Amino acid sequence: MHTVIQYVGFQLKPRGRDYTYRVVDPKSEPREFILTISNQAFTDCHIPFQDAAGLCYQKLQKELATETPESPLQRHFTISDQELDAYREKNRPAKKRSW
Repeated sequence: MHTVIQYVGFQLKPRGRDYTYRVVDPKSEPREFILTISNQAFTDCHIPFQDAAGLCYQKLQKELATETPESPLQRHFTISDQELDAYREKNRPAKKRSW
């Protein structure tokens, strides 16, 4: 069996939205991680609501790939503006006018 990342849901908080994921790894106990996207990121159109869970999932996947027993991951991450911009550029490129 390999590591599984399960989306649990999100909660609205004063600072933004907290997206919760459960990571099930056959070599350890299940762990929960929370990734936060600020309210400002949504209002400034950095990212649409429907993309947020996927962005957080990708961030968590990337972080888990770098984790070592000597350096376990923190349980809470905040998605930076740079990460939001990179995601938007990759997944929602500006539409080119055809006229």
